Amino acid sequence: MKKSVIKIIAYILIILLPIAIYIIVVESQPNQYENTYLAELSDKYNYLIEEDNPKIVFVGGSSLPFGIRSDLIEQYTGYKVVNFGLYATLGTKFMMDLSKANINKGDVIILSPEVNEQTYSLYFNPTAILQACDGFSNKNLRLSIKENISLFYNYFSYSFDKIKYINNKNAPDPVGIYRHDSFNKYGDIFVERAYNIMRNRVDTTNRIIMDETIYDESFINYVNQYIRYVEKKGARIFFNYSPCNHLAVRTSSSNRAAFDSKLKSIINCDFLLGIEDAMVDCDYFYDTNYHLNTSGAIYYTNIIINSLCAKLGIEIENKIEVPAPPRVPEEGTVIVKESNVEFNKYKGEPNVDYIDCFDYVLSGTTYQIVDVKDEYSDMEQVILPSVYNGKNITAISEYALNKMHKLKYVYIGNTYKTLSSDAFNGCEELRGIYLYQMDGNQIIPDSVGLLNGVNSNVKIYIPEGANYKMGYIWANYSNFMRTFILNNEI
Repeated sequence: MKKSVIKIIAYILIILLPIAIYIIVVESQPNQYENTYLAELSDKYNYLIEEDNPKIVFVGGSSLPFGIRSDLIEQYTGYKVVNFGLYATLGTKFMMDLSKANINKGDVIILSPEVNEQTYSLYFNPTAILQACDGFSNKNLRLSIKENISLFYNYFSYSFDKIKYINNKNAPDPVGIYRHDSFNKYGDIFVERAYNIMRNRVDTTNRIIMDETIYDESFINYVNQYIRYVEKKGARIFFNYSPCNHLAVRTSSSNRAAFDSKLKSIINCDFLLGIEDAMVDCDYFYDTNYHLNTSGAIYYTNIIINSLCAKLGIEIENKIEVPAPPRVPEEGTVIVKESNVEFNKYKGEPNVDYIDCFDYVLSGTTYQIVDVKDEYSDMEQVILPSVYNGKNITAISEYALNKMHKLKYVYIGNTYKTLSSDAFNGCEELRGIYLYQMDGNQIIPDSVGLLNGVNSNVKIYIPEGANYKMGYIWANYSNFMRTFILNNEI
């Protein structure tokens, strides 16, 4: 019996030793995600654990770095401020667990997840967490056994990608705002965000619902456990509503009030803001229905400060001067210099070669493609036109291309900003969607339904060096992505 036990142990060691060596080698390699948005997690964590003074810690997702001015909150409250919100795809539970590393007596914790089904759940994304923790010196993540198993299961896919980046010397280096160096010391996004860049000032692919369907009992129970932990540490805690683009909210005021009342009856702590405080003018937003622009961050911070000071008994002497909502400048027309129907030479420039193939609808100051004309439905590849009636074409609406059953390749130029759910539904032969915008944050897909009705082998081709995979929404489609060299033939 003893020999058999020894043999089993020996076999286990033989299996585990190479795996252990492989992990040690991978972990010893340089961080490949240090320029990405996710790399900010390490800085936020270090700032959290280093701050021993009474502090206010905001815990949640990306609405926090886009939505608050920590320096102003510090100025008006006298507390140090840690913005411990980063990315909804990491999960609210993960951020709550990680925040436990340094909660002390006298601290104030504000739990402020975005109001949606994912963040009001125990959602856990092992791939995003592994990427965020690349180079993270302290990996005491307080994870459950199930979550650790999930990390291990996904580790090898993550590590293979890391090795590819090392071998090819092409670690992600995003273009645009979603970068590590966009954050200040507090964990706020400090890059100027002048005005709402969303088409018609709202992301119609990501509507906001406020009712009992967006949370479950397990999430509420975990939040209450977290509240008990915080209070046991001698800290105060408030639950908070993140800012929501009022144009995206699809719940009536009476139903919002019922939702608010229900949450307050089942979450065992005080609420910082009322639910109507979270309904923010669309012109204060930037690139999603939860991300505020620079003026919006001041507007929302002012609301936070007024409520927080009232709750903490702090008198406000000089009020913040809140800027008016910045107006979106009317979009200029793209000038089409020359026609170019050669697919292998197209580089995303304005194009009208296929202008007569589609039907359009004016939406705001730009057009969207709504249908393909019957006589052109048999095309196997097409460059989507950029201009119609002197105005830019910026969107593909739902089911716009569904007659194109033979379509294999579609080329989408730089004027496009919105790709709706089911835009390609019915394109059973579709093999490649070519995008030419370098900054993936400037073209917004539906969060989950872009590839509905398309064969599973379809690929989304993006320019080499573009930042889609690390984008806020495009990360959902990373498994479908491939790169191409923009300046050469496809």
